[in-house]
Amino acid sequence: MGRELQRANHNQRLAEWGRRVEAYRTSGQTVPQWCGENGIAVSTYYAWQRKVFRAVAGTAGPCFAEVPVSAGTFGDRLAVIRSGGIEIELCPGADKAAIHAIIEALRGC
Repeated sequence: MGRELQRANHNQRLAEWGRRVEAYRTSGQTVPQWCGENGIAVSTYYAWQRKVFRAVAGTAGPCFAEVPVSAGTFGDRLAVIRSGGIEIELCPGADKAAIHAIIEALRGC
């Protein structure tokens, strides 16, 4: 019974922090600004953000997205995005629709 109560309490706090993480991400502020306004230590925010992201990643299946590809060659890299073993290179001249599709796919993962 005690373990079930602990798990329920943890899940409740995780849901609460999920709402807080979403509130920060839509605030347009930096983490220190948002945390200062909400009376939360930055280290506490990041610790719970990791827990929320892990919980979401554990429940989500694979994420696939179709990305339009335009013909042509590109020069040097404009930007490289690395996350979870995935690397995405953006090059000057990259198709605007492709960049948009990549960003939307990342949001959904």
